[in-house]
Amino acid sequence: MERSAIVGFIVTVVVALFLASGYFIYKATLTSSTPSPQPTLVPAPKTTTQRQMQQAKTTPPLQKPPLKVEPPKFLPPQTDPEATLKMTRELLGGGAVNPGKTLDITLFIEKEGPKPIRALGIQELLPEGWSFDSVVSGEKPNLIPPKGRTPLVEFAWFNIPEFPVQFTYRVKVAENFNAPGEIKGQTLYRADGGELRTDVIVSPVVPSSTPVETASPQSSAEKSDERQPDGVPADESKNNTAPISTKPKRPSVSTTDDRMLLSREVKPIQYSPGGKIEMTVTMRYLGSKKVTALGLVEYLPEGFKFERVVGGVIPEVAPKKGDTTLQFAWVNIPEFPAKLTYEVSVDPSATGEKNISGQLLFHTDGPQRQSNRAITKVLQAN
Repeated sequence: MERSAIVGFIVTVVVALFLASGYFIYKATLTSSTPSPQPTLVPAPKTTTQRQMQQAKTTPPLQKPPLKVEPPKFLPPQTDPEATLKMTRELLGGGAVNPGKTLDITLFIEKEGPKPIRALGIQELLPEGWSFDSVVSGEKPNLIPPKGRTPLVEFAWFNIPEFPVQFTYRVKVAENFNAPGEIKGQTLYRADGGELRTDVIVSPVVPSSTPVETASPQSSAEKSDERQPDGVPADESKNNTAPISTKPKRPSVSTTDDRMLLSREVKPIQYSPGGKIEMTVTMRYLGSKKVTALGLVEYLPEGFKFERVVGGVIPEVAPKKGDTTLQFAWVNIPEFPAKLTYEVSVDPSATGEKNISGQLLFHTDGPQRQSNRAITKVLQAN
């Protein structure tokens, strides 16, 4: 009895071991067929150089603005009686320029009417070969052309400035500039409607003679009494007599000896609406140095327009018929005192007192000089 019990126990243990070994073999088979999980790899942060390289591949390169722009087609003026702008231009030196040098151009914009201006821009067309340099002073526009832009330069304000607006920009004159040319431009703006435009303003320019580096000796015998302006005291005129010298002397820059005086006569002294009048300007020079550039700018009142040059020292550059801002320039400097007579037409609707103003611009051996500003009042004929 005990033997059979022992045999039964042994058989039970063997069966149990056999079943256990089968279970472990089964588990091992499952483990080998199922891939073990792989650890998650965190990518390393990119360096600055790698990021820049990736951005360079995805970001298109910046386009530089073109330096040469096709000339625009200027349109006739379009104004609003309640928002009218007027543009004028002044050239340093009066329009006589040195090839290869720079020229400063000043623009003035005046406003009439109660409506506010909501958009403001300017288009300026330079002579062939000229290019934009920089804005020098004044109410600097928000939009400025790149340096080297030619022949069209454009300015714009996003924040409309207070009127009157004045600013000066500089241009580079072409090296081969040897014939008369012109600068023309127009102000574009908006009030509460469509686009409005000022008149197209044209300013003639001519190549000037090369400024002298030294002053030639000059004796008092070579001086003419005609060079002395009316009303100059005798002791003051003596100060303008150059001393006799056998050697050229270094010129001084901007002295009180170099002065221009401008005066104006109107004929008839009263204007008639629809008629014509003549302006005679007299230019007197007080100084001993040679005048190398000479220009005259005349501003006509509303209703007055330029007709023609009548007589006197004929300028190489003159305004066009219908102009209201008149710019004259002499390449061949006249003898002083010099007179110029030009004719002006009066609009039939012109009424009341009018003011005509003007100024001479000239060079000797230094920077630009200016004469007195001559203002003439003209009354309407009864």
